[in-house]
Amino acid sequence: MKFLHRAINFLWEFPCPLCDCDNRRGGMFNTFCVDCLEKLPLFHGVRCPGCGGELDGIFDQCSQCLKMPKRPWNNAMSLMKMEDLGEKAVYALKFSGVTAIARAAAELAIPLLAHPDFSQCDMIVPVPLHWQRQMQRSYNQSELLAKMLARGMKKPCKTPLKRIRPTLRQATLSRDERLKNLKGAFTVPEPATVANKKILLVDDVLTTGATLHACAEALLQAGAASVSVFTVARR
Repeated sequence: MKFLHRAINFLWEFPCPLCDCDNRRGGMFNTFCVDCLEKLPLFHGVRCPGCGGELDGIFDQCSQCLKMPKRPWNNAMSLMKMEDLGEKAVYALKFSGVTAIARAAAELAIPLLAHPDFSQCDMIVPVPLHWQRQMQRSYNQSELLAKMLARGMKKPCKTPLKRIRPTLRQATLSRDERLKNLKGAFTVPEPATVANKKILLVDDVLTTGATLHACAEALLQAGAASVSVFTVARR
């Protein structure tokens, strides 16, 4: 497979999805170039199980998550901070159709997901879009990420979660408003598909965690054994 990647890179240029420079020096196609990789605000070290960001104190959760109600997932992993080039990467993937970022982010994330809470999942599940929004955007960025992770982790990517009603955009809402906005928005029409399964739930950004909270609760209510979470960025 590596030989095939090198051969493709030799014949065609695959620019960095963030800066459009020639990315062939990285030895793989559709990855971030070295310069962008150095500028990305990646998390390092021990992660908070509530949000996937770095621990910032002596407790087993970060200072932000200590203020939050208990999360309905076992563990979380986030790749980077939602700031500077990290924010640009997420917005380019989400709103500008730069779908190559999904592959590049997955390449970075897969080694981090070797922890049993993630690697022993039975399936990878993306946070769904409502069909109206997906028609407007033409793709679901979380599903692209989930498919790239599934390929690298050799796990099935499934879509048992459905978004059954449109919701207001979350960006300007408080956490309580977000939870209210999302109440009853997600369901699992065929509970047998997730019954007793360990789920890795995938989304692009974790802000308050309200969307992931609603999705995880729907999966657990449908009989899933456990839920863990991966996001590209943590705000």
